[in-house]
Amino acid sequence: MARVISLILAAAVLLTGCSLGGSNYASSFFAVDYREARDGKGTVEGEDTPVSVADETDDISFMYEDICYSTEDSPVNALDNGSKYKSALAFNIDKTEILYSKDMHETVYPASTTKLMTALIAIKHSEMDDIVHIAEDNCGIKISGAQLCGFSAGDTVTMRDLLYCLLVYSGNDAALAIATHIGETERGFVRMMNKEAKELGCINTSFVNPHGLHDPNHYTTAYDMYLIFNECLRYDALKEIFKSTGYTVTIRTTEGTEKKLYMEPTNLYFVGTYEAPYGITVYGGKTGDTYSAGKCLMLYVEDYKQQGYIAEIFGTSTKEELYTSMNRIFNYILSPTT
Repeated sequence: MARVISLILAAAVLLTGCSLGGSNYASSFFAVDYREARDGKGTVEGEDTPVSVADETDDISFMYEDICYSTEDSPVNALDNGSKYKSALAFNIDKTEILYSKDMHETVYPASTTKLMTALIAIKHSEMDDIVHIAEDNCGIKISGAQLCGFSAGDTVTMRDLLYCLLVYSGNDAALAIATHIGETERGFVRMMNKEAKELGCINTSFVNPHGLHDPNHYTTAYDMYLIFNECLRYDALKEIFKSTGYTVTIRTTEGTEKKLYMEPTNLYFVGTYEAPYGITVYGGKTGDTYSAGKCLMLYVEDYKQQGYIAEIFGTSTKEELYTSMNRIFNYILSPTT
């Protein structure tokens, strides 16, 4: 019976393109959480269980109250003309309206926007004051050019500080430290990520690591990442981190001494390199950048009426293109045109 109800609800969403009930979203980033917590937690399954959820979609349905969904894109000529990205979207999450989307259901590589799911698993399955032990220098990451906080074997750091390292500075070693602390192994944690993705309705997502360093089997869509980011915004602790313009992490070494590391945000709106249009307040989100993924950016913003929006861009060639394109989307949010 439950399965039948789910299918009916899914069909209703597909036909209407919007939510099944009135919006319960907060009117402001600082308001109380806007949705009831879902029951259940991800679990680490047996070692032989596949980590991908791409082939496990038979019981997925888009039936959450305040989620907007459409099988078709919502093009905007003013944005599509001359666009230099693979995929993009802009949702008014207070009104559950899709303002704009381009190829939102097409596969993209998420790069470090993956860390949103890592943070979501962390906030649900650990405490902020947990002490995390670092087993290897840089948590074993040896890839040249990877963004690293520089942890050493034997260091300890709180989960709170790791989440700032993860979301503000985009440290790949922070992602692995979180993963092994919660999932015991990276693979165990990835199973939790994919289980959560499935429960959120991310039918075109497959995670194989907690950081987003490139793997051809690690992919998602702009729409699936909206579902993940939207879920992150339920948690005040994560919202507080998203809006951070910098953070000093405290690390305790094996000698018992403390060292301080300042984490500068990768969000270039926060360091002053780019400025959003007047009337838009950027509250933060997540960046991503690999050769295969291109430059990526996911943001929660509010307009001058304190209406909330999620805006995403995946796959530009340069940061200039990324932030220029995002400002075009912001201008459209402020003054919609065809």
